[in-house]
Amino acid sequence: MSGINLKGRSFWFVVGIGVLVGIGGILFRAYLQKKPVLIGFAAQLTGRQAELGVQERNGVLLAVEEINAAGGVAGRPIELIVQDDLGTPEGARASDRELIGAGVVTIIGHATSGQTIAGLAVTNPARVVMLSPTVTTPELNGLDDFFFRVVCSLVDRARALAQHIYQGHNINRIAVIYDTDNAAYSKAYLQALGDKYQSLGGKVVAEANFSSKAQSDFASPVAQLRAGNPDGLLIIAADIDTALIAQRTRLMGWPIPLFTSSWAQTETLINNGGQAVEGLEIECVNALNNQSPDYLDFKTRYQARFGQAPSFGAKFGYEAAKILAAALQKTGGKADGLAQSLVGIKNFKGLTDVFSFDRYGDVIRPFYLCTIRDGKYVDIETLKPTEP
Repeated sequence: MSGINLKGRSFWFVVGIGVLVGIGGILFRAYLQKKPVLIGFAAQLTGRQAELGVQERNGVLLAVEEINAAGGVAGRPIELIVQDDLGTPEGARASDRELIGAGVVTIIGHATSGQTIAGLAVTNPARVVMLSPTVTTPELNGLDDFFFRVVCSLVDRARALAQHIYQGHNINRIAVIYDTDNAAYSKAYLQALGDKYQSLGGKVVAEANFSSKAQSDFASPVAQLRAGNPDGLLIIAADIDTALIAQRTRLMGWPIPLFTSSWAQTETLINNGGQAVEGLEIECVNALNNQSPDYLDFKTRYQARFGQAPSFGAKFGYEAAKILAAALQKTGGKADGLAQSLVGIKNFKGLTDVFSFDRYGDVIRPFYLCTIRDGKYVDIETLKPTEP
């Protein structure tokens, strides 16, 4: 009898353990389903060039709020952890280390090329996917790494602007001023545009550069450029500096045609440039007058949420968060397999067009020419890639 009783106790003990393990498994799975998916965001959010980063962050926030309201990713909410990279390489590396230490599965950022290249020295060895809304430097083209972007490389856009300046305006002598603090972008842009411009028969007759962190008065470099007697002036700089350079040309009584790259395309350019930026022509990564229902709805929701109109940075930040959520849905919210999942998404429906990543994380999308009229951005035409 005692043996039977012992066996009975052993049986019920085993059954009890099994029940507890089963309940524990259920509770653990429920915990995992509710545990947030941590996504990092890093860009410059303070300082005189913060507008682009702030717009990107806001676009990401709007997307995350919508994703969570619809049930999150794989049944789990997204928690966005935000870092200010201060607009410096050191700040970028520090912010990415902080985010990886916090356990993020991916990072959306950075806003500019210099900070992104610095940050990749941290994220690539950690095998963490970085997805930038706005970085376009060709230095990151065709690399088998963990970097992705939702905007196309600057090379085609710079060449198309060169052709427009030379053929569209019959300008065969230009001067260029550029910011060296984001040299990965500005020097690459100048190289691509200058090579194309000169192949057409044009000539870059004067160059000047500056550091946005140190420059306070553009009178001297603008006077230097004017002495070269150019017929057009290309500015490769952020919004606030482009506005100040434009103002300086007009204060000097120099009515030269002005051109700039999409880096400057924010409301800060218009608000700080005033009459000086009227008629300035910009190579744009986003058609601001697009009338698609999705884009118009996005603009309305963004305006209501943040009290200002969205820039291209907000749009691409929003799209970056959306395609990341689609990829994370496939991985169950995990970092493992995220890069492959992103590459596997084809013809993703953005706000104005569809896009896909190639095997290197690069993307091909339309780009545009726009100008400023009566204090507003106005689209002129769609630009097309040209031969080198």
